[in-house]
Amino acid sequence: MTPELLESVLRDLPRYGRIVKDYPYRKVWRVAVDREVFYLKFYPEKANRWRRIGHGGSLAMREFLRLQWLQKAGVPSARAHSVLMGLNINGERGDAVLIEAIEPSINLLDLVVDAHMRGTDVPNHRQLVLQMIDLLKAMGRAGLGHDDLHIGNFLVREGKLYLIDAYPVHKRGILMKDVEALAGSASGFVTRTDLQRGWNELGPGGKLPARNKAAARAVRKQMKRIWGDNKYFGRLRDRNWSGVCFKKAKLPRRWAKFSQSRFETAQWLDAWRTLLGKIESDQLTVLKRSRSGDVLEGELIVGGKPLPVIVKRPRRKYWFRYINEIGRGARARRAWLKSWRCIFRDIPCAWPLLLMEKRTLGYATDAIIVFEKVKGQMLSELDLDQLETADRRSLFHRCGALLRRLESWGLYHWDAKSTNWIIRTDDPTGPFPVLVDLDGIRSTWGVGRGIERLLRAMRLHPQYSPEDSLNLCRGYAPFAQMTVRAAGEGED
Repeated sequence: MTPELLESVLRDLPRYGRIVKDYPYRKVWRVAVDREVFYLKFYPEKANRWRRIGHGGSLAMREFLRLQWLQKAGVPSARAHSVLMGLNINGERGDAVLIEAIEPSINLLDLVVDAHMRGTDVPNHRQLVLQMIDLLKAMGRAGLGHDDLHIGNFLVREGKLYLIDAYPVHKRGILMKDVEALAGSASGFVTRTDLQRGWNELGPGGKLPARNKAAARAVRKQMKRIWGDNKYFGRLRDRNWSGVCFKKAKLPRRWAKFSQSRFETAQWLDAWRTLLGKIESDQLTVLKRSRSGDVLEGELIVGGKPLPVIVKRPRRKYWFRYINEIGRGARARRAWLKSWRCIFRDIPCAWPLLLMEKRTLGYATDAIIVFEKVKGQMLSELDLDQLETADRRSLFHRCGALLRRLESWGLYHWDAKSTNWIIRTDDPTGPFPVLVDLDGIRSTWGVGRGIERLLRAMRLHPQYSPEDSLNLCRGYAPFAQMTVRAAGEGED
């Protein structure tokens, strides 16, 4: 692109390009001119005033120079074309860097999510993992590191991997936190063998750490959003009721259909008023009604979309509940918190959509929480004899592995009985377990409690066999001997 053509393109940017990312601190345009494609990363001066001070100058120049570092180090990455200082776009002044496009290509995150939603493996999975390790080793040899390593910062073109975001590149080498951050973002893409290979090549080697500190920090960051008014969650207020609603997910999950949907706060407000009217007039199907509360089933229309939902309205069965809920929140509020705590850790559970509370002087006197209805059967009622041998073995192995994964995050399920599991038999990967009641999850010590409770509950199933117990314990391998022994003792 000649300087004259570039100048004419910048004067009429909306004609030649379109915005593909729009953040307050950075806007990314895709520009196509005479069969050449470029990406223009624009850093508004006003939104980046403090960042400029912290980084000692222009952010566009910073990215331009770091892209050059990567090219000199032989790291497969995008190529910088030019840096544009003092650019004015739609009346907004700032700096920009023009980058040659890597096309046709697909973002690695999109590739992983697509494979996850279809229940298939990522194409060329092993080759991509090896390329990622080689790419990071090349950065390390050049003394370069990256403060924001995640799979969304990689492109795949004809089977080759490219790093596309150079703004966070630094000259402190590959740090442990960089490797942990990448491993955490790639948890749905890589196997434990891949993680071990990367740990041996990029880290100190030996046994993998029990906890990924960078992944834990990422979860804490996401948890801060569940109460706020942002692009993922909205706040609602309707007379003496107030609460939060789900708007969209950063990443969809295969077990939750509506994790792929987008909603607006106003849509939820209309749906809530309709739902409250149905609850008060007893128009919903009663699944369970006791002193502990109501569990109802119905359909909710949100933005013209019919949503099959489960509605829970907990009550305080004992007088001391009025006291011990002070400070930690009512059961519905804790269910909202625990559900998102599990979802952000990729633990399959019922998807929470709406939480509303009625408060008096800051104390919740009533609360309602709405979940997406999980399609399938309860584990306690599932016809095990109708499953293929391989599917039956896989089902119990997955149940045990899910409990083990919970405990790896420091969460312990004290009430993992068979009625708290829904089994999706229509999943492309085979019978898939989903937790639907997380009230029994605790963050205090409870190693092995979940597997013990499930083993005892499954003894009541008429088709349950010792082979099923063995498969369940193999999924939860670290405590297999202890849980088998515990399952044969005591009373239900």
